[in-house]
Amino acid sequence: MNLNFRQSLSFPCITLACIALACAPPGFAQGRGGRGGAGRGGAPAGPTLIGGRFKAYPAEAVTAGTTAYNTKCGYCHGDRAKGGNAGPDLIASDVSLHDEDGIGLGEYLNGAAHTKTVKNDLDQQTIYNIAAYIHSRIIYSATTRGETSPEAVLKAGDAKAGEAFFNGAGGCNKCHSVTGNLKGIGGKHDAVALQDKIVNPRGGAGRGGRGGRGGGAEAPPDPNAITATVTLPGGKTVTGIPLRLTDFDVTLRLADGTTQTWTRENGNPKVERHDPLQAHVDIMTKLTDKQMHDVTAYLATIK
Repeated sequence: MNLNFRQSLSFPCITLACIALACAPPGFAQGRGGRGGAGRGGAPAGPTLIGGRFKAYPAEAVTAGTTAYNTKCGYCHGDRAKGGNAGPDLIASDVSLHDEDGIGLGEYLNGAAHTKTVKNDLDQQTIYNIAAYIHSRIIYSATTRGETSPEAVLKAGDAKAGEAFFNGAGGCNKCHSVTGNLKGIGGKHDAVALQDKIVNPRGGAGRGGRGGRGGGAEAPPDPNAITATVTLPGGKTVTGIPLRLTDFDVTLRLADGTTQTWTRENGNPKVERHDPLQAHVDIMTKLTDKQMHDVTAYLATIK
């Protein structure tokens, strides 16, 4: 498969979360967040979160994915998914970083950009396994970059350069203020946690919007939850938490807790996905290690 992704991403030395798409087939959803449950078609238990940071896929899926990758993808994308004869590095790709459980990967493989080069003949289970392998490589790349103590992170950063980036090229001040929503943040978290919050602002909480459903008082809506808006024929719109989004159907959880599903054909009904934290996702495609450490060092001074 020839995934034409950006290759400019430089991973931070602390962590790089596998940023999730807000959709998944029912069979794959059951294993998330450390919960048990069988995958689709009797597959092993689904992925879990490691320390609230990384999504770890079942060993069986990674093993199967390694074989499938080497057979179907390795020639173009190289050994260990680091780029090869005709395809770019999949470890630093937008689609890999946005993928969850192979859904985003499958959508791209079936899209025009890929099929005009190589036609996808993989079933969804195989794509899931390949995604599990790629995510395992992302975890390895993100966690084998040297010392990760708070002192080491601060030593690597330049607070003045971080302030300039925060208020300038980084555009952080468009959403954040060190006298407002980030007031005192340097006194609340150590450098490792600060850097994690830049890379993975949801803190491994997944898509959000599902809290408070296990009894007791209902939790307030998560202001950072990913939502999606379905535009129906005639212009009516419905907004909710996306549980599934494919070329063929879309399922939303509505504000009252109910779910609603629509079938789709040729992109209709139109679906728009909204992520309040999209800026964090976007910046991961261009943020360098130095910029990451500089901003972290700057935020550590805000006490």
